Amino acid sequence: MAEETRCVLRLYGAPQGRLAAAVALFAPQWRAEAQWKSRGAETLLAVHADTPTGLKKAAQSLRSSFGADVYGAGDTSLAAAAVQALEAHDRLLACGDAAAGALLESRLEKVPGAEKVYDFGTMSYADAKVGPQIEKRARAKLGGEGDKPDPVRLALARAQAARRIVGTELAVACAERESDHVLVLSTKKGCWLRTVSAADNPGLWLLDMVRRAAAGLPQAEGTGFLPAGQVKQSDPSGRSQSKDPTPKKKHPLRVLLAVLVILALAAFGVAWYLTGGDLAALPQRLKTLHLPEWVTLWQVHEPKPGARLI
Repeated sequence: MAEETRCVLRLYGAPQGRLAAAVALFAPQWRAEAQWKSRGAETLLAVHADTPTGLKKAAQSLRSSFGADVYGAGDTSLAAAAVQALEAHDRLLACGDAAAGALLESRLEKVPGAEKVYDFGTMSYADAKVGPQIEKRARAKLGGEGDKPDPVRLALARAQAARRIVGTELAVACAERESDHVLVLSTKKGCWLRTVSAADNPGLWLLDMVRRAAAGLPQAEGTGFLPAGQVKQSDPSGRSQSKDPTPKKKHPLRVLLAVLVILALAAFGVAWYLTGGDLAALPQRLKTLHLPEWVTLWQVHEPKPGARLI
């Protein structure tokens, strides 16, 4: 049976500007080339090489370049990749509201084994007993925000409540707004948020967030993170960056000390150069250089032979 010389890699959330640069890294001896096609945030990369060895090295190079953005190969769907990640890492997923359930369930219902890692709402938001418990705890967490709380804060509270009440490692919720959706993924360490246009397939983005979190992979660029305990101070827009938002303290004294050390080392280097390593000869060497008066001012106070220090 002939070995494969073609393959297709599937990416989600990969920056489009990096595709050509990644393909340009192919070594000439691999005799490989790649073509790609993107639809929204999903990209299919078709790789071809003259030999199976060249194909393997080209595919490895692309996987190295894109890391967590590669979710599968061949005909693997993003939904199947999310289920595989949940199964492989023993993670269970719950849903905090019907909006997030609608985004996920139509895509997961045809994936074999999905029922093992996701309850399809039967033990969370859609359950006659658990659903009201999730809503009650979420509303209580928001305190005095009244009957119309901020939708993003409510989604955050619902995702956290669902994860704790159902007892899963991951839980999702969704804040539907006029032109976009704010997707929320709750974990033990905090919540991931991403704002997605209503026309930009928010269901696929939510699956990708679940896949990455289940496998312990970095989230896509532009996904924000709120550490546990900071949900009350969350940005309602959901556009916070994935980096730690805590401002770093500045230490001016350390900067000053570093500058002084650099200046001292520079002065030592100049002295060493001028004296050829004999630092004791530095005063005499400076006299011979005919430097400006302000530089040689020290000569006025140079002790004379036989002088006494008073």
